[in-house]
Amino acid sequence: MTRILLSSCHWYFQINSGVLTLILICNNMESYRNIMKTVPQFADRLKQFANRPKITVSSPIDKGIPWVLSIDNVLPEGGLPST
Repeated sequence: MTRILLSSCHWYFQINSGVLTLILICNNMESYRNIMKTVPQFADRLKQFANRPKITVSSPIDKGIPWVLSIDNVLPEGGLPST
C-alpha cells in the first residue's frame, strides 16, 4: 500500500542541519488526502533512521500551503483531522 501511495506523488529525502526530512508533493487532492491519512505510518518508519525527522506534505498547486510536521507532533494513526 505504501508503494502505491508513494507512486501517486513526487517524493524525496532531504537533510538540512542534520535533520532528515521526507518531502511529499501531491499532484491531486485524492493523493494528498491519502498521504495525509498515512503520515503516522511514515513517521513510524522514519523514526528508525533519524532522531528528529520531519515530513513535509505539499498539496497540489494553489490548493493550500505545505504542512511541515515534526515527527514528535504526529498523532497516532487515525488521529489526524479529516480533510
